[in-house]
Amino acid sequence: MVDPRVSLESILCVYENKNSVKDVFPVNYELEFEPDFKKFTFIGKEKISIRISRPVNKITLHAAELEIKQCKILWNEKEIKPKVRLDEKTEEITLVFSQKIFGKAVLLIDFTGQLNDKLVGFYRSKYKYNGKEKYLATTQFEAADARRAFPCWDEPEAKATFDVTLLVDSKHTAISNMPEISKKRAGKKTLYKFDTTPIMSTYLLYLAVGEFEYISSKSGKTLIRVITTQGKKQQGRLSLEFTKQFLSYFEKYFKIAYPLPKLDMIAIPDFASGAMENWGAITFRETILLFDPKTSSTETKQHIAEVIAHEIAHQWFGNLVTMKWWNDLWLNESFATFMATKAVDALYPEWDFWDQFLISEMTGGLSLDSLKSSHPIDVPVKSPSDVRQIFDEISYNKGGCILMMLENFIGDDNFRKGLHSYLKKHEYANATTEDLWNSLGSISRQPVRQMMNTWVGQVGYPVIEAKVKDSKLRLSQSRFLLENNGKPKQGNWIIPLSVRTGDKTVTKLMKGPITILYKQNWFKVNYGQKGFYRVKYDQSARDALGVQVEEKTISNVDRWSIHHDLFALCISGQVSFREYLDFVRHYEDEDDYVVLSDIISSLNFFYILLSGEQFWDEIKEFNHAFFNKVFARLGWDQAKEEKSTTALLRGQVISSLGRLEDPEIVAEAKLRFANLLKTGQLNPDLRGPVYSIIAWTGDSTTYQKMLGLYRKAPTQEEMVRLLSSLANFQDKKLLSKTLLFTLSKEVRTQNLFQPIARMVTNPQGKELVWPWIKQNWKGIVSRFGAGNPLLNRIIGSVSIEADFEKEREIKKFFTRHHVPGTEMKLAQTLERVRIHARFTQSTKKEFN
Repeated sequence: MVDPRVSLESILCVYENKNSVKDVFPVNYELEFEPDFKKFTFIGKEKISIRISRPVNKITLHAAELEIKQCKILWNEKEIKPKVRLDEKTEEITLVFSQKIFGKAVLLIDFTGQLNDKLVGFYRSKYKYNGKEKYLATTQFEAADARRAFPCWDEPEAKATFDVTLLVDSKHTAISNMPEISKKRAGKKTLYKFDTTPIMSTYLLYLAVGEFEYISSKSGKTLIRVITTQGKKQQGRLSLEFTKQFLSYFEKYFKIAYPLPKLDMIAIPDFASGAMENWGAITFRETILLFDPKTSSTETKQHIAEVIAHEIAHQWFGNLVTMKWWNDLWLNESFATFMATKAVDALYPEWDFWDQFLISEMTGGLSLDSLKSSHPIDVPVKSPSDVRQIFDEISYNKGGCILMMLENFIGDDNFRKGLHSYLKKHEYANATTEDLWNSLGSISRQPVRQMMNTWVGQVGYPVIEAKVKDSKLRLSQSRFLLENNGKPKQGNWIIPLSVRTGDKTVTKLMKGPITILYKQNWFKVNYGQKGFYRVKYDQSARDALGVQVEEKTISNVDRWSIHHDLFALCISGQVSFREYLDFVRHYEDEDDYVVLSDIISSLNFFYILLSGEQFWDEIKEFNHAFFNKVFARLGWDQAKEEKSTTALLRGQVISSLGRLEDPEIVAEAKLRFANLLKTGQLNPDLRGPVYSIIAWTGDSTTYQKMLGLYRKAPTQEEMVRLLSSLANFQDKKLLSKTLLFTLSKEVRTQNLFQPIARMVTNPQGKELVWPWIKQNWKGIVSRFGAGNPLLNRIIGSVSIEADFEKEREIKKFFTRHHVPGTEMKLAQTLERVRIHARFTQSTKKEFN
């Protein structure tokens, strides 16, 4: 095991040998915090050991929303007090000295700050225990919010060690990245001191103060704890087991021991993101760490496993080796996404997680990257607001997909050896994309850099057009765009190509147009669906594939990709809506989860987008017939030894049929809901679908019942289900009531988006969302705070609109009410509205 306590000399060596040295950089922070839960403030003191590479008379650090009480520097046996200049816009403080200083020095700063309620920096979280209102303090520093807790060099390359002390009320417990090394009374309070951290970036530091409880175990010598607020620790049993399993898996896979003596998994009541990989102290939303067998669904169980694996993978990718700057964020997030799927699939192969990867990751990546307003994986980043915008489907989903493609190209063993080489070479330091390509290319002896830079450095992805002529299959590529009117867009990728022609598979590295001899009745491009691209077939080739789909002579992932690409071609206007529906009939006997889930989602999308059109009834009839055939094979109740994905599919199809008011589905849902009210019993996998149907067919009395259930819900998971169902009524007065309720104190800020996301998929409610956003925008921004990722989700919700005039209205509104960090999401939203408007127009003409 690597000793996490790194010496001063080794830190300087890391900076000088592996990083570009700046004029001033930190070596060690000694930090002391004293939170005040009555005033929601904190007092802070810090002692920063720094090294100055050339004589300077000023030092600039990051600081935001802090008040500097005192500042001085110890240098050359002198004490110098600087002038302090604060720039709120750049979130920096500059210390100006009366003389130039050089070499080693110690910076001493006293400051105060706010325990805010914006879910960033050092913030407070409210919850109830035994009917009493309680608070805890926690931190969320990624990407650039450590500066809201203490003055620092808040950049990933400015790595240092940290010694944390927390002075807290005697009833409270303190938590940080490392184990406590002392705990003693200090008047009426308790002083916690924690061991020195490994050298790491500021965004990975963690602080927490509250009334916690925990369960624990060990993986080798590593202490593992699942930490919760009072009364919830037993719901952490499943996560404790997952943590042990995945920590052990990654240690064996990377062949590098986890370097800290403990790993805490901490459930936080209020949390903007899903989870955060703070080194040795990972934080989660309660819904992503706590599992109640009575109310938690199969989907929740699998999601908990995936997120835990994702965050533990970060302990190597992101924490041990950190990107040099935020343009390489994907080195953190894409790898954690990819490695989480690999780990879950290795330990739970019965979950078919690589198949589910197509739904969870590839779908989102392909969707966002089909927009002109997308961005490259390696994207220029200048400010914190730039950073926050790229925590998206490109940095996570697309990046994970191209890693799957790369591993398939160079082979599993070479990929694993290359990762080990990369991690060992750059451990406790920073790295770039080029460093990764060097390691993988050196091990595999393949043109990794040449190929992968075409995927990382340019925006978008290709569509391969396949045409057969004179017994030759001709393949050409262009950039795929949803808003392009079917016209080819220039772009060139080096594609690891796989083509199945009958019983033969041809693999090539495609750099330009290629030709393959073809003597079979059918062919499938991107065979095995490892490549991040789409395929466009002509009518005859598509018809031939339709036969293979019906006979299931090709794999489920290939059946998935044929439909998924056709759906995108339809939205982009390259295939008519009727052509799309005709092809879907080839799937009427389909029985695979990922294939059917994709089709059901697509049909539901058309149902929502085209609601209110004259031909809407025809769409509903088509959907109803298709969904009924799926449900007939599933039924309401779990069969013996059925796959876990069957439960996921059952919930999806029951909800869809309920929305179409299938009489038998509605009647059964009402019976099961009545039994729930009487006995409290209802299969967790059916709770969401049943609540959805009850709301859809309910009235004001039903609304009050569901609101009552929400207020009494025993878990956050159950609360979210019920909150979402309040947006599924058909009565617009009730939906308006839900929108009003969403901004009340009864809805956590982290959950505010849930009913909005559901309402835009409600044909009766989608037209209410945009007026509500306009009317409440000021309050929404105030509630979230600038930089909160949830703000972009609110903006993105209006992308379901399909009207050019509405697009201009939305653009005009946000021009007047601009919030930094929303520019990219707004451009993407406006583009989607235009795409939907154009599709709706063309479909109207087609049906008329």
